[in-house]
Amino acid sequence: MKRILHTCMICLMVLASCSSDEDAVYMLRPHEELPEGVETDRGFTKVFLAGTIDMGNSRDWQAELFEEFKSRGGRYILFNPRQGHWDPSRPGEMDYQVRWELSHLEEADIIIMYIIGSSKSPITLLEMGLHAKGRKLHVICEEDFYRFDNVQITCDYYGVPFYTSMEEFINTEKL
Repeated sequence: MKRILHTCMICLMVLASCSSDEDAVYMLRPHEELPEGVETDRGFTKVFLAGTIDMGNSRDWQAELFEEFKSRGGRYILFNPRQGHWDPSRPGEMDYQVRWELSHLEEADIIIMYIIGSSKSPITLLEMGLHAKGRKLHVICEEDFYRFDNVQITCDYYGVPFYTSMEEFINTEKL
């Protein structure tokens, strides 16, 4: 009986290790959970999608990047702070959202920050300041952003990889 259990355990470990090599890309948003059996510490690169949301009024660049990750293959969990039905008047929602973002920014292996030129993105600038000294931030800032020079100089000073378009980032980075 011990031998059968031992053999079963070995088979389960082999199956688990084989399945962890498969390509998989998941998007996780506030108030959502990953599918059952998917754990963030099981061979996934965790990527936080920081940047312009403008209360949901900007283009959904996070969905575009999700498709790009899926087309490349690999094992990623994308932390996306954009909510489908954001309601800041809901009691406790602002506290929940800010804390969710802060904890997932810290948990991420990579932070991709995209600043759309027509935006103000004050929270994005705050998050850039918090993570500029780390080694996981990548900043994309469109040249018509009203504080483009400040962002570019800060990235240069701290050695943060800097791009002026999403296309440049996608064509340059081998995530």
